[in-house]
Amino acid sequence: MTAMTMSLAGVFGGSLTEEAAKGMAIAAIKNTMLKQPIKTLTKELSKLIPFVGQIVAPSISAVMLEAAGWSIAKDLDRKYSTSAAST
Repeated sequence: MTAMTMSLAGVFGGSLTEEAAKGMAIAAIKNTMLKQPIKTLTKELSKLIPFVGQIVAPSISAVMLEAAGWSIAKDLDRKYSTSAAST
């Protein structure tokens, strides 16, 4: 997630330190988990069911990571488009 965040910053014309990217990635994952409590709960509960849990939990994790990535992209777009507009 940290590498993805740093790469996304570059796509939007900015740059981030590794620590800033890590903080932003952690915040995005936390926010995604809080916004999608049903998916988080389903993921954790599915781990208790043999075989089904091995399929469901990783799928939900992938969806949540993608949602966190889009959240980061939106934040970076706002951050760098605002910076570019004011210069």
